[in-house]
Amino acid sequence: MKKELIIYGAGGLGREILTMIRALPEWQPIGFIDDKVPPGTSVKGLKVLGGVSVMQAMTSTVNVVLAVGSPLVKQRLEEQLLKYSVYFPTLIHPSVIMQDSASITIGAGSIVTAGCILTTDIYIGKHVLINLNTTIGHDCSVEDYSSIMCGVNIAGEVTIARSAFIGSGANILNQASLGESCTVGMGAVVLKDVLQRTTVAGVPAKEI
Repeated sequence: MKKELIIYGAGGLGREILTMIRALPEWQPIGFIDDKVPPGTSVKGLKVLGGVSVMQAMTSTVNVVLAVGSPLVKQRLEEQLLKYSVYFPTLIHPSVIMQDSASITIGAGSIVTAGCILTTDIYIGKHVLINLNTTIGHDCSVEDYSSIMCGVNIAGEVTIARSAFIGSGANILNQASLGESCTVGMGAVVLKDVLQRTTVAGVPAKEI
């Protein structure tokens, strides 16, 4: 029997996550939650139930996935939703390759989308988004709420602190450390550590 799942966020990422969920045999999407879209709006055949306040009417534990790219917004939403009886499942697209799955840990609420490759001895925290066609090498750590956009290549022994945002097509070289709430621009090549709460871009990546 399929388990019911609500998607928070009815925007572009939410629609992508919906199509992913429809490819997972164990889950049945039943609606979106979105504070900015009118209740009853149909999004790819699935209705918007309302904003966060609809959770008050739920009488049992609800499965929710956060289809949100912003790390800080994800953290805030988790804090709001934990006031209710919620469970955040981990979602992994069937096409994802985990070369050594026994040595890979992926936390609650994290999403690994189509075409990603994870090698060995990898830690992924909670509510981490790993978007399309991203590769993560050996002995890497990606902490809570971080978002990794499409086509990112992360080499071995890289540490990514919580709430980091890595833009599409970026390359992170071996043993680099990315600080909390940092931002890596699209297509950047990171050769050295990135300080917390800084933004880097370019080839090689420099603080801007």
